[in-house]
Amino acid sequence: MTSGYKAKICGTTNMEDAEMAAREGADFFGVVVEVDFSPRSLTIEAAKPLFSSPPIPAVALVYNMASTRVESLIQQLNPFAVQFLSLAETSFVTYLKKTYPKVEIWQSLHLPQAGEAVDLKDFQKTAQTSVTAGVDALLFDTAALSKGAMKFGGTGVTSDWDIVKELMDSMRGTLPIWLAGGINPDNVGEAIDRINPYGIDLCSGVEATRGKKDAAKLRSLMTTIRGKHSK
Repeated sequence: MTSGYKAKICGTTNMEDAEMAAREGADFFGVVVEVDFSPRSLTIEAAKPLFSSPPIPAVALVYNMASTRVESLIQQLNPFAVQFLSLAETSFVTYLKKTYPKVEIWQSLHLPQAGEAVDLKDFQKTAQTSVTAGVDALLFDTAALSKGAMKFGGTGVTSDWDIVKELMDSMRGTLPIWLAGGINPDNVGEAIDRINPYGIDLCSGVEATRGKKDAAKLRSLMTTIRGKHSK
């Protein structure tokens, strides 16, 4: 029997929720930093308490953040990892890996929501570019239209899991690949059984209200995840 699936609780806005995630057995928590479209976004300054003494490794999520600001974030927050919601330039990934070797670089790649067409070859090419650049993990998430604008992360919308499995199977073994997008306590078991990801990353699926986690939902989610074992 191999180790179980990993879990990252994202969109964390307060220390109480970070501690709750740790207590229920999550492996990481994520903090959205200066992302305009996210209602859960914090400034670097406001995020500092979450990163100063995290109960489990903390990941900072950014979108189209200027390179100098990313460096400032790393220097001020010292995150376990920086997760790019937008596609990071290959050269910048290489630079960060060399300059801040203790900080992992994670890359989110966004598929359209279920029912919409996907260019598999283009997606695989983008994913391979990130792998070649040296990212430490990939996260397959879902992009969705919200109030007239595209949101990347925290959408609560699933993509086509058959396509996700095909993509994941084609890259399995290269590096950890997480599944995100519309995961909740009710469908997480099916998601794991069908796709067999390295880990599960979710946000809105365990919220009581936007930006505040629900203890019962989180416990239910983690009970299901911990009952599964990697294939």
